[in-house]
Amino acid sequence: MHQALMELWTAVADEARWAGALHAYANSLGADQVGWFVLANSPQQLAQQAGEFATQPDPGYWLQVPSASGAPALLGSGISAEATARYAEHFRAQDPLWDAAMESYVQAGPDGTWVVTDAALDPARQRRRAALRSDFLQPNGIGARMFGGSRGAHHPVGNLFASVYRERDDAGFTPAQVQRFQAEFGALQQAAFLHRETLALRARTQGLEALMERLSVGLVFFDTAGRLLHANANAHALAARREHADVRRLLAGPLQAGAATQALFAQSLRGASGCVPLAGGLLLVALSAGDLAGLGMPHHAPGVAWALLERTLDAAGAVALARQAYRLSPAEAALLLALARGSTPQAFADARGVRIRTVRTQLSALLLKTSTQRQQELQALVARLMLLTPGDARAAAA
Repeated sequence: MHQALMELWTAVADEARWAGALHAYANSLGADQVGWFVLANSPQQLAQQAGEFATQPDPGYWLQVPSASGAPALLGSGISAEATARYAEHFRAQDPLWDAAMESYVQAGPDGTWVVTDAALDPARQRRRAALRSDFLQPNGIGARMFGGSRGAHHPVGNLFASVYRERDDAGFTPAQVQRFQAEFGALQQAAFLHRETLALRARTQGLEALMERLSVGLVFFDTAGRLLHANANAHALAARREHADVRRLLAGPLQAGAATQALFAQSLRGASGCVPLAGGLLLVALSAGDLAGLGMPHHAPGVAWALLERTLDAAGAVALARQAYRLSPAEAALLLALARGSTPQAFADARGVRIRTVRTQLSALLLKTSTQRQQELQALVARLMLLTPGDARAAAA
């Protein structure tokens, strides 16, 4: 791997270094400047989006959302927004290099890459380029060009389309430079894709941080490998307490915690709800994407989100919501509140002076009305509803 490509790989997660490393890579190929570096699903999507790239020429704008959105992304450009707009509107259809690129794209087939240059154009296309040179290329300081692309990337918008150019209109790029660009194109594409995904994940995480701090509960996010992406201030405050060793183990990674936490992690990856009691009067609750959306925290990244709730927080507001939503009787709502506070059906029966058979009947009705199957799921339900009534929980804890 060429040193310039290695330097680009080291800048994948570094937004400040990426543009410079991309420019240095273009220089290593004998170019003076980057043309366009774009991730898209096809040349057609690239062409359709060119006007938008001219409107928003800052790559940082396009790197806020991941490839899962289906949108293309501009990763680098050395051409002005005005020149980009003029090319898209007036000159792309006249560009023989674009025509040669489209032919190469078709011929490349699945999983193929291709590279075309001005120097390799046939005589008829060279004559067309002469007109383009005087009307567009020369006025914008563009000389010899090299344009590469891929087809059949594993992700729908993972195909890279990249161009570099010289500022002088000379003999163009050497065969060795063209050969190296094509040989390295797969690694270049992977670096570009990882750069987009890394910055999009960072932007999404940073956007969630402020929202996470508004809640009176601990919130933690892990990726699919169990690595901690973020924990809010409340989660760290809980971990700092002597009695919460379970939380400290959790922040080290759910796969380092106990068997119950590991099982909840596996459940969460499948999108299932659930909760696990932790020492010190805590409840660890798996949150779904719907739960997060209800909190104003849209989250589409692969991974899991968990809440840490103290049983001492008042669950009355959450149970009131459940009573209204599921049409619970007063007795059923009272049982749900007791379970949320850590009580057992037997303790609830003793406290109310009723038979355990009566409480079991009420519990069966609760499970049926809430479409749950176990007491653990009832506790998780109340815990999630508590996130929608944080004011009540804060007031009770004050």
